[in-house]
Amino acid sequence: MDNAGKIVIIFSLVGVGILYSLSVFVTPPFVPLDEVALQEGSVIRTRGVITDFSITKSGNVLMKIEGNQTKLPIFVTSWAERGRLLNLSYGDEIEVEGRVEIYRGEYELVVSGNAMKKVMPGSNISFVSQIGMHPEEYEGRRIQVVGYADEIYKRVFYLRDERGEYRLRVKLMATDMPILELQKGDKIIADGVFSYDAKNMRYELNLVAFRHCE
Repeated sequence: MDNAGKIVIIFSLVGVGILYSLSVFVTPPFVPLDEVALQEGSVIRTRGVITDFSITKSGNVLMKIEGNQTKLPIFVTSWAERGRLLNLSYGDEIEVEGRVEIYRGEYELVVSGNAMKKVMPGSNISFVSQIGMHPEEYEGRRIQVVGYADEIYKRVFYLRDERGEYRLRVKLMATDMPILELQKGDKIIADGVFSYDAKNMRYELNLVAFRHCE
């Protein structure tokens, strides 16, 4: 190979290196939530408040964030930051970086688990699926959990995550709670003591109070 050919190869390699460096270090543009749909196929940054969090049976994390009167599904592709993801709470404001894609006719942001950061903590309210992954970590604690009402009885009802993958049994501690106000599918925040019922071999939430989500 002559010198000219070697020079071409060297410059080609240098060019590839520069492009790779730019892809690593250049920060994607920030796009408000209500403009994300205009960025299909692009890698962007955006931010919003977490309003839903589900873990599928295959271990994928699905979230929803809201802002500017817009809801955006978030699909997390990596469990590299699994512990940090499970520490997220309802109402936390986060900034995420990912690619805008369409899934089943709906725009979503596909992100890696380490491509998000908490901008502002909003609460200590857990999601049903988070509790379902590691119930032993919540045993004996008074907690707040957000979910959707499902199978409502006189003294017991169930909370589920958005996808229905996880369910939590909720038992009333007092007879004067307005459980009749609940409708199947209502999104609520339940406050109670999480315990293990050894006789029936199940975890449950002993309800102290609940309120509907705004």
